[in-house]
Amino acid sequence: MKTKALLLSVIACLLPLTASADNHGDRLILTDVWVVVPKQGMEAQFEEAASAHMAYRAEQGESRSWEAYNAIIGDNVQAVMFRACCFDWPDQDAYVEAMDGSEIQAHWADNVHQYVDDYHHYIEEYDYENSYWPESDDRGPYFGVTTWTWKEGAGPGPEAARTKLSQVALENGWGEAGNEWLWHKRIGGPPKLMIVTGFESYADMAPPEQSFAEFLSEHMDEDEMNDLFTTFGSGFSSSEYTVWRLNENLSTPGD
Repeated sequence: MKTKALLLSVIACLLPLTASADNHGDRLILTDVWVVVPKQGMEAQFEEAASAHMAYRAEQGESRSWEAYNAIIGDNVQAVMFRACCFDWPDQDAYVEAMDGSEIQAHWADNVHQYVDDYHHYIEEYDYENSYWPESDDRGPYFGVTTWTWKEGAGPGPEAARTKLSQVALENGWGEAGNEWLWHKRIGGPPKLMIVTGFESYADMAPPEQSFAEFLSEHMDEDEMNDLFTTFGSGFSSSEYTVWRLNENLSTPGD
């Protein structure tokens, strides 16, 4: 599968998602996310201990499977992200209850925690309705994530612009042309909006031959398009871009 960046060539970008149901159709939309920063100089010890711990979790029959990613481009390339998808809010209650005081928690504390400098924990909510992210596609191992931080009091305009631009892309075949994107919002910490795109290689990260703005200009009035970009870009105080690489050694072992 050939994947290309959706908005890497577009400077103005999007705003936070509104509250939504816990699934889109039959697709559960919540993901459990832990970002772990190993202590400086102890990255190798952390990886060895965390790999053994993930094998232990699988042996214990944990109900969730975790995928691990290393930040390879961005501000903090020491960070490791663990993601478990997908579930709804009642599932989270059941999982927290099952894990509280468990041997799995104790195993991490006894074997991995000593190599960790910092933790961040979030729930992330996917917006499949405004994304093109087929379930069956094989992606990665690289994933580019653009993250925008809300301005306080940004209002509803940027969200409406985000939805409009996404729907024009969906209705006119931007996804079928080889471009995939998945919008999600972060629950926890400063309010943020993210978009992720998968890449097969560094070469695959090159911008598409036709930029998103050029594509849109074929399907809508250019002045309207520029107004939409300006509107939703006005809702953010900052943005950042990180590329993550799947680390199978730190992920839940497969069957």
